[in-house]
Amino acid sequence: MTSSAPLPTPADRARSVLVRGNPATVSSARPRSRTPIRLPGTVCHIHRSGEVGLLLHDGHPLLAAGADRVVMAEFTDLAPVPLRDPVRAVLWVSGTMSVLGTGAARERALEVLRTDPDERLLEIGHGHTMALVRPTLLVYSDPEGAHLLHPDEFAAARTDPFSRWEAPWLRHVDSDHPELIDALEGRLPPHLRDGGTRPLGVDRFGLRLRVEAADGDHDVRLPFSRPAHSGHDLAHQVHLLAGIAHH
Repeated sequence: MTSSAPLPTPADRARSVLVRGNPATVSSARPRSRTPIRLPGTVCHIHRSGEVGLLLHDGHPLLAAGADRVVMAEFTDLAPVPLRDPVRAVLWVSGTMSVLGTGAARERALEVLRTDPDERLLEIGHGHTMALVRPTLLVYSDPEGAHLLHPDEFAAARTDPFSRWEAPWLRHVDSDHPELIDALEGRLPPHLRDGGTRPLGVDRFGLRLRVEAADGDHDVRLPFSRPAHSGHDLAHQVHLLAGIAHH
């Protein structure tokens, strides 16, 4: 039965993948070009017009070309807790990449800081440089399917407010609150309650659990009674799902 509970849109989810600091690979769109450059962890910010800012160390190989060039970037969204299949989603972004001078980059940083107070942006000009990718095509893929996103749709979407600290929060629940996981298992279908249950993801609309069973992996979404807007809201909603009083 299809749930009527609200969900983040594919464009929302794509934006959230970018800001989580997942590994990425960036390559030139031209055939027979240089070897793809791997980024173990990316520092991304999404600008008002939908452009993707990459905060890179001065001298990073991606900065070498300087002039505008067409690139393909692949971002892999990994689960924050150890799982036998850790990939939650993949986002491909094709577009033109350019390197901003310090002045232009700082202006961009001030614009981003109004809605995303990430102190790492203050490092521009102090060992870090901003590269800007202007998307022309985006494809977001997760277990629900592949979604082709128009740049305007991506620009108008909303990054989930818990994206940046989802990983430490889920790791905390996984390692320090087994009683909460045990209680949440009571919300799963009966045939999934004997598997290994781990927290897979969280957003303003609900919590996702992964059950690693003998017959494969099963993902279950538990919707909140109302959207969460703060850390307190989130904890309250998760405890409501578990049937445990939240203090």
